[in-house]
Amino acid sequence: MRGTSEKERLQMPKKRTAKTTPKRRFPRIPAETSILLRKLGGPVRGVLSTTKVMGLGGCCFVHKEAQGVGSTLFLSILVDQDLAEAKVRVVYERPRDDGSFEIGVEFEEIPPGDLLLLERLVAFGQGGGGSKA
Repeated sequence: MRGTSEKERLQMPKKRTAKTTPKRRFPRIPAETSILLRKLGGPVRGVLSTTKVMGLGGCCFVHKEAQGVGSTLFLSILVDQDLAEAKVRVVYERPRDDGSFEIGVEFEEIPPGDLLLLERLVAFGQGGGGSKA
């Protein structure tokens, strides 16, 4: 770049390209999957929502209320006709124009059988595909 010293160029953030963008640890897929959301220490009764994105490391959903970054939640995730249970931690909340929040959560605990359901969902996409054994 003209007019930029070498020191300034070295301090500039590099543009991300396909070659410099790191791969995600857990691939994600777009997935509109029904979930039941319960806050740890909250009422036993849960609230329904729908995921936007799903991966084996976590998911993203839209909810009318903020849950609090760092909060622990329990999710029941509908995969085909089965429910996968997961203890999750809220890692981000983004306000949306309509007043709701886009909430990203990271899976903290998933029972092994439920993890298999989520693996099937991510591998085969919406509805989980495959047959039940």
